[in-house]
Order: sequence, then C-alpha cells, then structure tokens
Amino acid sequence: MTWFQSLTLGLIQGLTEFLPISSSGHLNLCSSLFRLQPSLGFDVFLHLATLFSVLIFFYSKRSFFFKNLLFIIVASFPAALAGLFFKPFIEATFASTQYLALFFLSTSLFLIGTKFLRRSKSTALNLKNSLLIGISQALALFPGVSRSGLTISTALLLGLSPTNAFNFSFSLFIPAALGSLFLSYPELKNFYPPDPNYFLALFTAFFAGLLSLKFLQKSLTRHRLWYFGIYTLALSLILAAHVFLPNLI
Repeated sequence: MTWFQSLTLGLIQGLTEFLPISSSGHLNLCSSLFRLQPSLGFDVFLHLATLFSVLIFFYSKRSFFFKNLLFIIVASFPAALAGLFFKPFIEATFASTQYLALFFLSTSLFLIGTKFLRRSKSTALNLKNSLLIGISQALALFPGVSRSGLTISTALLLGLSPTNAFNFSFSLFIPAALGSLFLSYPELKNFYPPDPNYFLALFTAFFAGLLSLKFLQKSLTRHRLWYFGIYTLALSLILAAHVFLPNLI
C-alpha cells in the first residue's frame, strides 16, 4: 500500500465513519478502485483512530455515557451476537462490492425517512427503544450500511431528541469499536510488523474523524440528516447501474 493510498483511505475512514454514509462501504469501494483486496482487518485497524476521536470528542459528555450505561449495554447485545455468529458471512461481504448498491440503498431509506418526522415531545431512553436501536446497529455490520445513519435515524423515529440520538449513537460506538477489535484480533495480527503507511492512515482518520463529528452534530441539530440520504441514494443507483447495465446489453 502506497502513502497516497493510505492517506486517502484514512481520510475516507475519518470522514465517513461518523457521517451517515458508511465508512465500511466507502473503504470497500475505494480499495477496489485502488485494486487492493478489501480487508475487514484493515477496516478494524482504522477503527482505532476513530475510537480515539470519539473518546476525545465525547469526554465532556461522559456523564451521559455512565448515566445510560444500562441502555448502552442492552443496545450493544444485538451487534455482539451478530458479530459472533455471522462473522464469516459478514467477512464474505467485505470481499465483494456486489451488494454495496443494496446496502447503500437501505441507508438512504432510513436517512430520507427522517425528513418526514413530525416534531413532538421527545421520548426518554428505555429498554425497548434501546434494544431497537441496537438491532439497527447490528445491521450496520455490513459494508454500505451506515452505523451512525441507522442508529441516529432509528432513535429519531422512536422519538428521541436530536441531541440524545446523537449522544446515544456515539456512546454505542465505543463498545462496538472495542468489540470489533476483539473479534478481529486474528486479522489485526497480519498487520505486524506494521507498515509505516498504516500509521499515516491512522493519524489522518483521527483528525478527519474529529471534524466529521462536529459537522454531523450541526447537521443533526438543524434537521438536515436526510441530506446525506440523497448522496447515498445517488451512490446506490450508480453502483446498481455498474452492476446490472452490462448484463442488459
């Protein structure tokens, strides 16, 4: 992997991990364009950087994390179970761009759906809506399905305020990222001894992650989350055309 490829992949990871457009889907697509084998291990390696971004960004909101720790644990179970029992199937989807159009489309439907929400009194977190948000997070294990997009959209659809939806989504990211690192430890061993270019990707992802968190927070409070759905829908249509049009000719 060249320094330019590492820089590009790190930038894409940092920007798309937190923006609701799927970092895994963009890394998968970009790796294919670079003629690199899409790697779940490298994807998880870059999660180290974005994990640090979240820890620093949310340090001032640590009281929210501990106050809602029970709900965070409950919401983390679906993704943990999916990672344990469906890991080979999930890894297989990372090796191909065949299903990316469908996965990006699912993200688009959730995001665009937030445009039609009626603003009413916000709902408090409870065990039921925490579990439903957790199930949406489990679906985001597939490339092209945005973790932040689905968890925030689901939280909004369940009546949580934009601020609580944002805070809860990224509180969930912490155990999810730690779980991914644990489950993917065998793949991470392949990165030892580490290529110096990997550290370039790591630092790039870290700083880009901080910027994208701030941008998403502003977009969410201004009720513009659905804008990202237009982008993922366009990307889904382009990928679908690339896959199916040659078969129609």
